[in-house]
Amino acid sequence: MSPDTALREDDPALEALRSLDVRALAGLGREELAQRLAPVIAALRDPVDRARSARVADLALRSVQPFHTAARGGEALLLARAALAFAQELGDAVLQRRAHSACGVLCADMGDALAAIEHQVEALRLAGDDRVAASGTWINIGFAMSAAGHMPMAGRCYERALAVIEGAGSSLDVRYRALMNLANAQFEAGDYEDGLVSARVALANEGVFAQREPMAALRLRRNMVRLLVAAGRVEDAEPYVLDATLLAERLRTPPALITASLTRAIYDLASGDSDLGLTRLDAALAQARELPGLLRDTLASVVRAEEMAGNTERALLRLNELSDVVYGTAVAAAKRHIELASIAERQHAEHAHAQEQVRARLISKLGTPAQPDGWNTLARMGVTASIRMEPSGMHCKRVGALAKALAMASGAPALEALEIGLACELHDIGMVSVPEELFRMRASHPEMDRIIVERHVRAGAEILAQDEHPRIFLAREVVRYHHAHWDGSGHPSQVAGARIPFAARVCAVADAYDDFLCGTRGKQRRTMDEALAHLRAFAGSRYDPELVGLFETMVRAETDDLGLDTSAPKGMENFQQLVSALAEDRGFV
Repeated sequence: MSPDTALREDDPALEALRSLDVRALAGLGREELAQRLAPVIAALRDPVDRARSARVADLALRSVQPFHTAARGGEALLLARAALAFAQELGDAVLQRRAHSACGVLCADMGDALAAIEHQVEALRLAGDDRVAASGTWINIGFAMSAAGHMPMAGRCYERALAVIEGAGSSLDVRYRALMNLANAQFEAGDYEDGLVSARVALANEGVFAQREPMAALRLRRNMVRLLVAAGRVEDAEPYVLDATLLAERLRTPPALITASLTRAIYDLASGDSDLGLTRLDAALAQARELPGLLRDTLASVVRAEEMAGNTERALLRLNELSDVVYGTAVAAAKRHIELASIAERQHAEHAHAQEQVRARLISKLGTPAQPDGWNTLARMGVTASIRMEPSGMHCKRVGALAKALAMASGAPALEALEIGLACELHDIGMVSVPEELFRMRASHPEMDRIIVERHVRAGAEILAQDEHPRIFLAREVVRYHHAHWDGSGHPSQVAGARIPFAARVCAVADAYDDFLCGTRGKQRRTMDEALAHLRAFAGSRYDPELVGLFETMVRAETDDLGLDTSAPKGMENFQQLVSALAEDRGFV
């Protein structure tokens, strides 16, 4: 008996789930959707009818995809988390794995890559010896890395998915998905020859999956055309252009028609028919502007097409529009995610009221404010933003530890230094609003660095706009001013010297030291001594000279105590020891 028939036809949970297709979701406001979901969540929390709850959980997890397609990931996350809580209470490992996987995909949608990866790692553990399930989970981890803007790491995840599935039977669909995603990641990373190999193997493994998922087959052919054009094999691309056109004509949906139009435009531009290619690009873009859910990917494709055709000015124009779209989408998603996290945290507090009262009494004795609602989500988003610059995502944590230590060295009270360190962990949170295309193009367009700085500062301040809590206010000040220079030449301009908030000046020193030592933002890695020399060279121009002196004194003292060689050519291991030591509890709480 299928889950649909196992439930009564008039069951309110079943009726609600059946009504939630993509078109219905697009027309529902938040309150109305919350009302629709109420009987489903109530069924998942029903302590009496466990069999009914299990069937509802199965249906709820299978209903997540329409939310994902309709860009309603936040609401679906509440549903998936309710299903996860039920699965954990029931002790059903398979249902838990599916729920963790769904939560992970939706967290990636919401810009919380760290939470996404945490959910997928737990799904991977629950997959056990099921290689098909494990391979699918590695694909989802790759999706999280891709959403975080780190395509090389995404590619490695897809390669791991293929390695896990090697030799397993009944795995055609998973292998096909992994190869498709790998080909796309390799294109984005500039590995065109390897991308062509992956795409061709995907075509060979397509089978019935292309009939079941024709849009995926269309995207694969678009990727083949992009890869062939980028690799200089334009003449080999024509059959895939024709295939894409035929698939789109069969589907007749806006995403299919736009994808096919972009595919043909890329080919036209590469074949020398610039007028026709540009006309097709403009037409596809005009159509995508009527469909907000498609605009981001369409603009990204247009930027790459214009760039490959040598139309630099047009590429930059489209890149500006793409930046605006990503900015608005990312900030709105971040705010919604924080709002949902705050609701969830308050609900959890209601179930643990006694513990919270004890915690509040203890914190009041320490004289520090309680943690703001949604702080854990903000901290995870800070890590997500850092992934765009280096795959560990720990840049923000290292800066927080260094800033806390520098604040202490400057004479700040212990609790104030702790709050500064926590606030500095969010200094780059606005990077979630910066499209990866900006990072990719900055090597050939130096002005991109200025654009990246301005955009992530503005976005971070907007994400942290609700600054009633002291820590959020402090973090917002750090975000707004950590790129201000001591001499007034930074961003925002004309903010200089002591007019720059103290926490932001501390963050600027810690951030620069970590950047130069760890090679974030594309910089060459330096030794600890070389990174300190950089700070000295710009003390009084970029950085507060007094703080630079205190920072060097603090680093020298700590490294001497730890017996670390600050001139070692590979100083990352020593630096990690330093950061770990500075992050230790030194009487803060």
